[in-house]
Amino acid sequence: MRNDRSLNTYDIQTAILSNEEVAEAHYLLRCECAEIAQHARPGQFVHVMISQDTGMLLRRPFTIYTVERNEITMLYQIIGDGTKRLSRMLQGEPLQVLGPLGNTFNFTTKPEPAILVGGGAGIASLMLLAAALRENGIQTLGLVGAQRRSRLLSVADLESIGISVHIATDDGSIGHHGYVTDVLTDLLEKPDWSHPTIYACGPHGMLSAVTKVALDFEVPAQIAMENRMGCAMGVCLGCVCPVRIDTDRIEYQRVCTEGPVFNAADIAWDVS
Repeated sequence: MRNDRSLNTYDIQTAILSNEEVAEAHYLLRCECAEIAQHARPGQFVHVMISQDTGMLLRRPFTIYTVERNEITMLYQIIGDGTKRLSRMLQGEPLQVLGPLGNTFNFTTKPEPAILVGGGAGIASLMLLAAALRENGIQTLGLVGAQRRSRLLSVADLESIGISVHIATDDGSIGHHGYVTDVLTDLLEKPDWSHPTIYACGPHGMLSAVTKVALDFEVPAQIAMENRMGCAMGVCLGCVCPVRIDTDRIEYQRVCTEGPVFNAADIAWDVS
């Protein structure tokens, strides 16, 4: 993964171009942010001021889902008051968008294949990466997990760029009945892959399970963490996660600056 944070960060006053529900409690928002679109890299995110007139003083972080010319999209889930308010905003309403922020996924050592593992809205952090992998001619598989069919995300978007998608749902309403990590385990048992690499984003428990699978099969894995953030600029220390520097030392690193992308094996999952 790239640890050099982009120096090209912009705070842009823009307006919503579209804001549509794409699955149960999940929305895709599109806005014009030319400078951010120009410099965005896979895994990076933006920090959005939703509405200053509602008393919501803190911005909310959203991964950059896609980039097309001067526009970016954000795929998000309704979780709290901020995202609920955002889901009700209409075309033309203003947004203040800061970004791109954070580090990026790394695929300079060509994976064969790249395996993308997204749980719920975590798949949003992998879409820019998926496009970059395909542009570089890298075989890519998509593993998408959801609670149920009505919450399944991004399958058509991945398939539209030539990625084979495997689906898992908790209730078995579509695809594998169980966890997406079950599908990952089955795929890694194939003997004909020379250098598979895992890229994952999703709930904390899923990422911990992905890490265990990766270690069991001795496969490198990069993960994008989704910790809550306050400032997203490395000042407030509200988004830290424990990173194992060596066998005897753990360091708390900021997801907003040292991350959000980490080598999965470096995270100290057993430390709260």
